[in-house]
Amino acid sequence: MDMSKYRDLFISEAREHIQGINDCILVLEKDAVNADSINELFRHAHSVKGMAASMEYDAIARLSHRLEDLMDIFRQGKARISPPVVDILFQGIDFLDGMVTAVEDGSSLDGFDTAGYLNDVQEIIEGRLPGDAGESRENVIEPVPVEEKPPSIEPAPQPMEEKPNSVEPAPQPGEGELAIVFSISNESPVPAVRAYLVIKRLSELGKIISVVPSPEEIKSGGYAGEVSMVIAGTDRPFVEKLLKNSTEMGKFTISSPTPGKKPKPSPVASRPGSPKTVQSTPAPPASQTVRISTRLLDTFINLVGELIVTKSRLRELSKESGSTVTDQVLTRLDHLVSTLHGEVMKVRMDPMESVTKRLPRMVRDLGRKEGKEISLVIEGAQIELDRAILEELGDPLVHILRNAVDHGIEDAKERQKTGKPPVGTITISISRERDMVYVNIVDDGRGMNLEKIRSKAVDKEIISEEQARVMSEEETVMLICRPGFSTADEVTDVSGRGVGMDVVQAVVESLGGTLSIESTSGAGSRFTLKLPLTVAIVKMLLIQAQEHIFAIPITRVVRTTRIAREDVKESQSRFYLTFDEDLIPLYFLRKMLSLPNSHNGNDLLTVVIVEVTNRMVGIAVDGVSGQADIVVKPLCYPLDRLVGYSGMTVLGNGMIVPVLDLGNLL
Repeated sequence: MDMSKYRDLFISEAREHIQGINDCILVLEKDAVNADSINELFRHAHSVKGMAASMEYDAIARLSHRLEDLMDIFRQGKARISPPVVDILFQGIDFLDGMVTAVEDGSSLDGFDTAGYLNDVQEIIEGRLPGDAGESRENVIEPVPVEEKPPSIEPAPQPMEEKPNSVEPAPQPGEGELAIVFSISNESPVPAVRAYLVIKRLSELGKIISVVPSPEEIKSGGYAGEVSMVIAGTDRPFVEKLLKNSTEMGKFTISSPTPGKKPKPSPVASRPGSPKTVQSTPAPPASQTVRISTRLLDTFINLVGELIVTKSRLRELSKESGSTVTDQVLTRLDHLVSTLHGEVMKVRMDPMESVTKRLPRMVRDLGRKEGKEISLVIEGAQIELDRAILEELGDPLVHILRNAVDHGIEDAKERQKTGKPPVGTITISISRERDMVYVNIVDDGRGMNLEKIRSKAVDKEIISEEQARVMSEEETVMLICRPGFSTADEVTDVSGRGVGMDVVQAVVESLGGTLSIESTSGAGSRFTLKLPLTVAIVKMLLIQAQEHIFAIPITRVVRTTRIAREDVKESQSRFYLTFDEDLIPLYFLRKMLSLPNSHNGNDLLTVVIVEVTNRMVGIAVDGVSGQADIVVKPLCYPLDRLVGYSGMTVLGNGMIVPVLDLGNLL
């Protein structure tokens, strides 16, 4: 059987299991005898081993098998997990992750030298610290006292007995045994692989007496729609739970011999049809989910965007014809396209957890490197965002967390001197308000030294001494987002090179969001990312400069207003207007775009108030043409080098409209 076509499925599921192992290890680092996490970790490692073996990725199977052996010691309750074991487990997961990445890239696994690591694992299994042979080593596996030994939740796995039989009757249960017949959902793209994995997982629960067809026959293409097997040494609830939770499981039955009666033969397992059983479990419904390529999702959203443009074009033509019937049809079309757009966007949405789940491990490793103990709390990770935004959000979150670990959180001694608990806390809280999502990253560290920020900014000639004297606290804090700015006294591999926060601000604003920062000396800092739900099809405000039309994201617009020219104040060749009792800068769209700036004789100015780089500014325009749902198309070379433009769109009347990047224009 050609297994290469299942590579993408293997990569996807392997990453899920590796992330699951990471999560379990983080739990066990704090609670070494957590039986649920120990068993879950063992199952994840076993699943990776089974999948890798079926795909003939021997290096991955060998490594995961040794991790499984290591976990079996703790799974059986013979010992507790100690800090050296946690470190060795994390090292193994990093190896596995790198190998899966190599499979994804099409690279060879021969470049991974795991011999030394596997030797370290063997030494830990034998109760010794890894090191050179012959040295005296401290025992690193902590035995569990008899009175404290946790009860075993699942029986230890036994070797599977595989019996080739293509015409053999379905196996029947004896005393203390269970007969299982199962099939994989017809919708599964890889039924043989799924069947093979189910057999492997059942072998964890007890001893496999017989199975038809055998795993070897399944691997060679012998799966004909149904598997019959007998298992001993386990209880029915465990088997039922495993089958119900198996991915893409179809129908299954579980039966046991009736007391005082001899089991009767049942039909051949490989022949279609349901065997008669004394007792059966209702089969769960077939899987209602499928995996979809991200490229296919992008194609869907592009097609929906074209439908929206075409719908707008038809609406324009309908206005010219004045047909009432056409209006009715277009109203129905508008409803259908809007519904389709909404459903496609739901498919594109992913929970924030897809980004945040890798952060606890990163914070843990950085904290250890800096000699700090830090707890990361994540709230609201179930809130969903457009996949395109999530793909860009990972690096900004990493930059903020690295700064919080390096600059924000103090070491235990310093924290205790100021009356704080020795363990620092960083909290990521996600919330949604209408069509915007707020991501708050808060730490309880030392906060920011505003005087040091101003001094560094003057030294690096980012601002003048005069500007430093009149700067507000809010403006001072935002200086850390200037390119090349850093308050670190020395460069480390964590921070200090003057890159990071400027990248965060640039990425957030490119997504149509905003970044704001608050800090209190001695009490910590708060970073707030305000993000739109989606960047695929967005609402834009259409503004005019002369006869030209431009678009700006509606999420940046605070208000549109009209003011008298005499209310505009001028100071040092700069213009200002009053907004909410504050003076804000005023820019003229014509001048920003290098268009002729002639007076049109109108004493009233149309002004759009927008929020850019965490400040309010006014933009004087020649007119506002309304709003539109648009699909933003990126600019190609050489147009992508134009400063101040983030893309183009097409309106319903066929007009090509540039989308302005206000952050680079102002």
